Amino acid sequence: MYHPFSVSETLKTSWYILKKNFAVISVYSILSLLVMAFLIFWIYFFTANSTIGLIVFFVLLIIISYNFLAFVKLIFKLMDNAYHEFSMKDIIPSFKMVGSYLTLLLTISALIVFLSKGVEKLNDGMTKYVLGIMEFYISQFFILFYFPLCTCFIVDDHSGPFESVAQSFGLMKGNIVKYFILFIVVEVLAVIASSTIVGFILVIPIVNIILAVTYRKLVYSHLDVDDDVAETN
Repeated sequence: MYHPFSVSETLKTSWYILKKNFAVISVYSILSLLVMAFLIFWIYFFTANSTIGLIVFFVLLIIISYNFLAFVKLIFKLMDNAYHEFSMKDIIPSFKMVGSYLTLLLTISALIVFLSKGVEKLNDGMTKYVLGIMEFYISQFFILFYFPLCTCFIVDDHSGPFESVAQSFGLMKGNIVKYFILFIVVEVLAVIASSTIVGFILVIPIVNIILAVTYRKLVYSHLDVDDDVAETN
């Protein structure tokens, strides 16, 4: 039966996936956190040379991207495990996924820097003030609101970087108010979860589970297909 997108059902499904796979998600999150902490520590203390530091920074960015996309892919695999088993090699992102993700991330970052520098060069006044506020909120809104869906398309649909943006805008059609409500809920949950050590460790996994489920639910809401419990619960 066709089901429209629902905020409550999305949160319910996300909680079910987290509860059912808590051990796997916790172990992956802790190991990832330790690896990232070690790499950051190593870069900070052992790359005094600016050139080497820049190279290592990009290497770290690639590693972080692999790690993040692998987790997103893991979530999709856990959501689909009622249909088939998977091994650890199945969650390793392809070169295309990482390339698309980094291309989109760096393009967005470059545009934000370009707009920010452009506003800074304006003469002081109301125009500069208003444009500065608009630039900040629009860029943050895109990064936090649309970029997660772009990432899901890159991982789940093997989309290209700019193709994923068009797909994300299309996915929002008819559901932008509900998605915005869910976005607010996620932000509140993130703030609350970050107040404890356990919550801090799990806040990123929890948020990404909700976003992955949201993506799937939105996809189903645009298709005349059965929203099978095995696929989303």
